[in-house]
Amino acid sequence: MDQTARMLDGEHLRGTALLPDPLPAARAVREAVGPLDLDDDARRVLLVAAVAVTDRTEVLLAASGTDIDTLMAGPAGRHLHLVGGRFRFHHPRIRSVVHEDADLATRTAAHVALADVHRKADEPLVAIWHTALCTLAGDPLLADGLVELAEQHLARGDVHRAHEVAREAASHGTDAVRARAFAVAGRAALWAGHVHDAVAHLRRATSHVDSSAGGVGGAARSLGIALALLDGRPDAVVAEDASGPDRAAIAAARKTLRLLDGRPGEAAAVLSEVAELAPARPAGWWFDGPSDAMTPLAEAHLRVAQSYLALRLGDITEAASVLDDAVGRLPVALAFGGLGIALARRLDLVRDGHLSLPTAALEASVRGQVAPVVRAATLGDRAQTAAFDGRWAEAATLLGLAAERGGDELRRLWLPTPDPVELLVLAGQDRTARRSHERLRLRVLPPVSLGDVGAAGPSGGPVRRRGLDLARAELALADASGISRARERAVEASLRVGSTFERGLTELVAARAFARLGLPGDAAAHLLGAHELFEESGAKAWERIAERALQAPGLVPDPFPGPAPGETPGEATGGAAAAGVGQEEPCGQWADVLTERELDVARLVVQGRTNRQVAANLYVSVRTVEVHLGRVFRKLGVRSRTELAVLALRG
Repeated sequence: MDQTARMLDGEHLRGTALLPDPLPAARAVREAVGPLDLDDDARRVLLVAAVAVTDRTEVLLAASGTDIDTLMAGPAGRHLHLVGGRFRFHHPRIRSVVHEDADLATRTAAHVALADVHRKADEPLVAIWHTALCTLAGDPLLADGLVELAEQHLARGDVHRAHEVAREAASHGTDAVRARAFAVAGRAALWAGHVHDAVAHLRRATSHVDSSAGGVGGAARSLGIALALLDGRPDAVVAEDASGPDRAAIAAARKTLRLLDGRPGEAAAVLSEVAELAPARPAGWWFDGPSDAMTPLAEAHLRVAQSYLALRLGDITEAASVLDDAVGRLPVALAFGGLGIALARRLDLVRDGHLSLPTAALEASVRGQVAPVVRAATLGDRAQTAAFDGRWAEAATLLGLAAERGGDELRRLWLPTPDPVELLVLAGQDRTARRSHERLRLRVLPPVSLGDVGAAGPSGGPVRRRGLDLARAELALADASGISRARERAVEASLRVGSTFERGLTELVAARAFARLGLPGDAAAHLLGAHELFEESGAKAWERIAERALQAPGLVPDPFPGPAPGETPGEATGGAAAAGVGQEEPCGQWADVLTERELDVARLVVQGRTNRQVAANLYVSVRTVEVHLGRVFRKLGVRSRTELAVLALRG
């Protein structure tokens, strides 16, 4: 790996310059491949396969002068997968070794053979490509055809091939044709996310004395976009810069982010309209796949928007799934001034409590050239880590700095964040917490019109975000006389937001507030709710926080009291339950809703018993318990045993 890194420059390693194809056959690659044990005929076959740009088996056989039986019986057949008239290498590392081991004359002969086969098959543009690669000196007669070929690749969204062919055209062309080739190469590099390559090519295109002609006129605009991307501008790419699927994808992505705060339902509808767009095609065979596909840069914007929408709805698992897939194949770091980086960092912390290697690599790809809101979000990441460790004052300070630097834009993104006022309360800084609450209250009031829930209030900012912040702040500061009402307002605000994660965070704030007031039963009920909601959303790091809090001594009464001397476990608990007497504990409020046997089942489940334990206590089958429990869930409107326990403890 180190040897390969030395063969590539910094832009290659960061993904802002196109990698050579095939990649260098470094020592580690050769060690992984091992000895190929090839004779001359097998080397010729594999070299033709390595430089071919179509994967049709008949082209491979014709250009290498062999037949299928000989190929399959020989050593070359061990390294190729042939099925359905197509071929591919068992591993791309074999292709790298075969290509690097061939001398220039042998490679030239392979391209000559392939050019002849494609010419006879009436595929002139593919033939031109191979002819160009076997022409040692620049041939201006080839340049026009190569530029046309590159433009066809670009129109289909195949930016990698467009870039490769346009660069070859520039090496053959002169004057205006050469400038046109650099313009195509620059646009292809731009939409592939290789912005350093894009800047280099587009500057050469715009330096031509007559850059307004021959398809070069848009090079200056593309150069401006590439420079804006390098500068981390969130508005670097807009729909008007693109066409076809790219225009639709970018327009939908930008509209989604505008709707995230107040109208996530509309945002979901916008994304559903572009769900059928073909994703960016990986570098591969020529003209393979749909005729219209997104480019990597356009799809990166779309996937970041999709991930943010899932996060806004509190589905951490879905948000991470979308982004994890995109990070491996798309220039996510360039979308919206690097917001994909902020999202990847926060999702890692919420899921695992630490940053992953892919996220670290993603962050390194832009070298700090991101929008201010992304830099502010990094402070929020540090605050979350401090909160996980119980460093409340430090977390509150970092969140305050993040708010100063990121402002309303940061809050509008709905990145999972601890509640800042509650952090001050936990740190014992009640006076500071109340001042922070008062500042927040003044920003939220007066209330905005309900007819425009996504609009900004008189002081600006995301309305629902600040409304939830205020409700949770009041809950964290509430005294014994006002906590019930504060809890109701906070839960109501969470429900309006429509985020599973934010509902869980509200439950956690409520639990801590009740525990502070010396009400462990209520605290336990809310902790159970927080645990359930964090688990549902996929916020595993927060789920662990709720678990640790539930294990605090004295917070949750022992649901399995030991039997009295001489008493069996069934006599200690199940006998009274079976008789339906002596049950003044939680669940008694459901007597008018549930049958007597359903109530018995509910009581034991709330105590933490499994279905098998309930069946043993009530002397019925496990299947009977399952039927009764299903009816209990339906009648009480709950979906799980945890929700049933929470409902019971709340009374």
